[in-house]
Amino acid sequence: MRTSNRRRGRPATSNKLVAYLLHHIQSLVFSLGKIYHSPITTIMTVAVIGITLSLPGGFYLFLKNINAMSGDIRSTTQITLYLDIKLSEQKARALERAISKTGNVVSTEFISRQASLQAFRETSGFGRSIDTLSSNPLPHTIIVEPVSSADTFAVKNLLNALQAMPEVKIAKLDTEWLERLYTILEIAKRSVVIVTILFSIAVLLVIGNTIRLDIQNRRQEIIVTKLIGATNAFIRRPFLYGGIWYGLLGGLMSWLIVEIGYLAIAGPLNRLNLLYQADLMLITFTFQDFIILVSSSTLLGLTGSWIAVARHLNQIEPT
Repeated sequence: MRTSNRRRGRPATSNKLVAYLLHHIQSLVFSLGKIYHSPITTIMTVAVIGITLSLPGGFYLFLKNINAMSGDIRSTTQITLYLDIKLSEQKARALERAISKTGNVVSTEFISRQASLQAFRETSGFGRSIDTLSSNPLPHTIIVEPVSSADTFAVKNLLNALQAMPEVKIAKLDTEWLERLYTILEIAKRSVVIVTILFSIAVLLVIGNTIRLDIQNRRQEIIVTKLIGATNAFIRRPFLYGGIWYGLLGGLMSWLIVEIGYLAIAGPLNRLNLLYQADLMLITFTFQDFIILVSSSTLLGLTGSWIAVARHLNQIEPT
């Protein structure tokens, strides 16, 4: 009988779980209400977080656009092969077909000696002087386009392989600008990572300081709650959810700032496209980027609030 009475006095596990989840929901709504009833503090904190996170977000989008543009540039990289002057057109065309079947080659274009001389006559302005030549000094030419995914080393290896062919007199590719482009992009990527880390720390400090002030303002309430038997975990939850709300709203603010900034650039870019007959398109946040940004900012909010609560809550004890 005693055992059965003792079991009746204990709450069921399901009831504990329901009470636990209910308190989480109450803490979530309570923390949102606290933020809502402190509009000035909330707006200032969310604005600081949004502006801070918009900088690495903007740098990320800028790098994403540069990568897209550089991809177009890399796709137009060409290797020009100047063949032996004594090579016949039949053998030159056979060589062009053989090169087109090699790896890391998208396409090839054959330009005969006669076509090269005709193009030079039309574009150089020395038509009369060219007509006085006893023979055509220009060789057959093959233009090779490597695959766009090939990196600098792959393009160089392809260049060396083509240069080693006995029929090829000169294989020309300006690889210096490609190396500079890759180096600049690598520096930009690392800079974005460094900036993101630094501004993430700044967000942690902002949210941590906001939660610290909230803890100090509710010091007496925390003392009374501890006197009636509340645990630190029970008291901690509303502050943690407050940090989550700050992080979530700050992430949404940063996304909005970056999108507005890129919309402001879209007008001049369209005019530039009309002037140069170009087809430049700005890349903005995808849905996946948006989820990553908001999730990261929310996680920063939770982390910042957890650090602040863990440091300051234990210092408040009823005397």
